[in-house]
Amino acid sequence: MCGIFGYVGEPVDLGRSLTTALKTLEYRGYDSWGIAVGHDQRILVEKEVGRLNGSVPSFPHSSIGFGHTRWATHGGVTKANAHPHLDGSGRIAVVHNGIIENYQVLKAELKDRGRQFRSETDSEVVAHLIQEEIAGGHDLTAAVARTFDRLTGLNAVIAMDVGTGEMVAVKNVSPLIAGVGCHGVTIASDTLALRPHANRVIYLDDHHLIKLTRDGISLYERETLKELMPRYTPLDRSNRDADLGSYPHFMMKEIAEQPGVLSRLATTGVDSAIALAAAIEGSELTVMTGCGSAGYAAMSGSYLLSSLAGRFVPAFVGSEFKYHRRLLSPNALVIALSQSGETADLIEAMMLARSGGARLGALVNVEHSTLDRMVDLTFALRAGPEQCVLATKSYLAKLAALTMTAYVLIGEVAQGQRLVGRAADAIAEMLASTLPQQVSDLAAVVVKHNHMFVIGRGLAFPTALEAALKIKEASYIHAEAFAGGELKHGVIALVTDGTPCLVFAPADETRADVVSGATELKSRGAFIIGVSPDPDPVFDAHLAVPEAGAAAPMVNAVPAQLLAYQLALLRGNNPDRPRNLAKSVTVK
Repeated sequence: MCGIFGYVGEPVDLGRSLTTALKTLEYRGYDSWGIAVGHDQRILVEKEVGRLNGSVPSFPHSSIGFGHTRWATHGGVTKANAHPHLDGSGRIAVVHNGIIENYQVLKAELKDRGRQFRSETDSEVVAHLIQEEIAGGHDLTAAVARTFDRLTGLNAVIAMDVGTGEMVAVKNVSPLIAGVGCHGVTIASDTLALRPHANRVIYLDDHHLIKLTRDGISLYERETLKELMPRYTPLDRSNRDADLGSYPHFMMKEIAEQPGVLSRLATTGVDSAIALAAAIEGSELTVMTGCGSAGYAAMSGSYLLSSLAGRFVPAFVGSEFKYHRRLLSPNALVIALSQSGETADLIEAMMLARSGGARLGALVNVEHSTLDRMVDLTFALRAGPEQCVLATKSYLAKLAALTMTAYVLIGEVAQGQRLVGRAADAIAEMLASTLPQQVSDLAAVVVKHNHMFVIGRGLAFPTALEAALKIKEASYIHAEAFAGGELKHGVIALVTDGTPCLVFAPADETRADVVSGATELKSRGAFIIGVSPDPDPVFDAHLAVPEAGAAAPMVNAVPAQLLAYQLALLRGNNPDRPRNLAKSVTVK
């Protein structure tokens, strides 16, 4: 969470440069934002609550400055709590991403020494600690290193010294990438913000510290401060998929991009599917883990690997993985699923798996992310930047990758490719058909309710969970998903007249039982919305989807995505930026 961007170089209009960069990072948090620039040995600061509104703060041209867009964890959403935070002298400014778990102890110590605080955040302690280290005779590099050693938790910190014109950054898990361009050096939470400014980058490791000056970048070992030779990676500066184009929202744009994503994977993902299948075959135990939509994709993959390939591959929620770690052995394989590759709970899970001797694999969308760099085997999804907070195309890409892997395991590589390719074609036809208008009309009925239920069995159960999550995230309607067989075990007590129930009834062995459950729901007054290849008398509304076999989880996800989008619009919500949510969850 939180987006950070900093610049050191030739004097430029930093008000404009920083706000433009922060706009690309808003998916990481948008409760508030702030900018600090150096000018005449002073730090000029502007902060506001809410999203960037398009106006550009007026600052003198400057050679050093940074900005921050916040997702609040400590302290309310106020201007005082927005970053950057200054030390007592006004010489040092800091921006921070993460949670300082021991900040209360540190803050109490600082208060005992007479330090005064302007905010309720954990982040402000960093500025005061750095000031004390500098007062003790350390330069900014050493002061930041010594301060960071005192912090517990997963954090990224950038400090700016307006007196020396230096910026120093350090991290633990939470991502930072530094870039070099023609006019200066930059640092950010994501390469999206670096693209206009840099042509090569350094992905900062946890045991390193980096200093930015007008002379360039210096890299150090964090503990010893021994200077190191930086290793640069070329940066793809294209903005493919990064702009809205003619679409009103990124969510709709990314839904529309799904056929292309699946088509590419069907042709380019074969080698990765073969490698992942070989790793599964070579392990005594394989488990998958993910958070949110990635967790539901892992669950769907578990069903696929079981039903198609006869492989037991359990799926665990990322934050719960640690409680199952005793199952692992040196011949185990742990596969993490992630769009960003920076999810804190997943990184922690994979560290635990590594410490237990397991091999690590990942299905990840962002190349060179922390997860990508720490695992032994990566299935690169290459779905392109996903700007909407809600996962759409990255979710389908994970399903496609796992479907292809399952078919490799049974020796049917080409069949897996064809299935994913047909799913791409089917989704393209669905989006070009009357389905979007049907969903729009249906949303006008559903939006009148504050509660709804989503039902599925077998492969459709993870799809139901994902559908409910999308509806909750976008519309704030309480949508709850259940396995169809659980209706009689308490759920049906919640159904009243008119309660919308989205029912996934694919053309497989679950259909008869699903329709039977829908009939029971209807007898209690529910409004039944069937997502199915075929109509049924029990459906009050029918969203027709093609028969897709093992690709049904991909195809069936699309009507739910469209419904979530339309419900968001009807409720006046921005589907790209739901309240209280951020795209990249880099805190636990």
